[in-house]
Amino acid sequence: MSEIGFKKSAVVEVETVEKYGKHAVVSTPSTCFSYQVEEIDYDTPRNGMSSYHSWSQTYTFVDGLELLPYGLYNDMPQLLRDTIYRNPNIPGVMEKKQQLLWGQGPHLFKTIYVDGKPTREWVHDPEVQSWLDDFDVNTYLEKTIQDVNFMQGSFTKMINAKSTRLGKPFIHSLEHINPLWARLARKKDSPEATHALVSDGWTAFQPNGYRDYPLFDAKNVTKNPISVFYSKLYSFATDHYAIPTILGALEWINRATAVPLILKALAKNSINAKYHITSPAKFWDDKRKELQDECSAKNETYDEKMLDDYEKELFKSIISTLSGDAKAGKIWHTKNILSPEGNNLVELGWKVTPIDQNIKDFVETQIKIADKADSAVSAAVGIHKSLGGITDAGKADSGSEQLYAYTMFKLIGVKVPEMVVTRSANHALKINFPQKGLQLGFYHEEAQKQEDQSSKDRVKNNV
Repeated sequence: MSEIGFKKSAVVEVETVEKYGKHAVVSTPSTCFSYQVEEIDYDTPRNGMSSYHSWSQTYTFVDGLELLPYGLYNDMPQLLRDTIYRNPNIPGVMEKKQQLLWGQGPHLFKTIYVDGKPTREWVHDPEVQSWLDDFDVNTYLEKTIQDVNFMQGSFTKMINAKSTRLGKPFIHSLEHINPLWARLARKKDSPEATHALVSDGWTAFQPNGYRDYPLFDAKNVTKNPISVFYSKLYSFATDHYAIPTILGALEWINRATAVPLILKALAKNSINAKYHITSPAKFWDDKRKELQDECSAKNETYDEKMLDDYEKELFKSIISTLSGDAKAGKIWHTKNILSPEGNNLVELGWKVTPIDQNIKDFVETQIKIADKADSAVSAAVGIHKSLGGITDAGKADSGSEQLYAYTMFKLIGVKVPEMVVTRSANHALKINFPQKGLQLGFYHEEAQKQEDQSSKDRVKNNV
């Protein structure tokens, strides 16, 4: 097990700690260092558990139903929300992706064939539109798009009309369910999910803190007055939930998020970071387990603040060792960890890296890290950087490049997300108005170069 030795002879107060998740900048009048945890927590084995992607192998029984956890700790929505919304760029990219899919909004259409090719004939049907307006379809779809953008899936409550009791199937309304409080569940010994558990808030799946609903069955609509529809994109080799495409980019997002923090501390303290310290996540996992074992032996309740207090003492030890000329010759000692990976042993040790005191190079390096992170996130989100507004610093994409990116997005980036977003609404349309053959989709106008438009239609003449 890894160990850190504290020097008890010197008492050093940590004057400033700028902390963001597992990143921090620690400074005193005499020194400053940046700090990070090398391995990202959500993909690191803990307490004997396997990778974060193996959540489908762990279940919890709840009133005769197995709750199917979303994420290793059943916290996938929280993980994505907390990681993405503390980043300065990614929320805006997700909003632009929502706007690109939305286009000119949802409209009804029929699929017709012209010269043997399928095309959409947009129609207005007062009866169907009245039903859509009754449950505010625009607000419902606005929320559903965001869920699908973040998580490749969404939960919808399908509420039957009273006439359904008389054997006439009719969906009264659709209701969006916040994915933070919705999880799939299944009956014991069932290979597939059969129910959805919907929590009523901060009681999150505690006894009497949730309601269970059967999953929607399009072949037996009249069976349940209320059911839940989970629409998702299939993820390779997973059983129940979709794997968010942005999951693999979360480490890049965290690194990019730390950049403004480091630059803020640099400007605020008017002192350059002299060292960059990296610690392995396994060290903190082992330390957490050690503290939990100590609490268990003393019959006390473990609090995560205990680990935070230990970290503060560690910062003091590092500052005491690294600061001031009088500290020359002192040693800050760690023991490395050997972690088996296949047939190899990988060393997971602490690293103390001196930083060249060239502020210009240091700042440029941090910005390059952020730019690389933006590229990784653009690929994970699935829209071109020019459409997401995350182009390289000092470079403006040409109109032709943006037009080409938009055209390609409409060609290959709309149909599948649209299908997932509108799937529950289109099931309801088929049930309620079977003879009309209508579907709900998002209308997109064709984009043209300014020189290809007549003078009166150009943007500069229509401001």
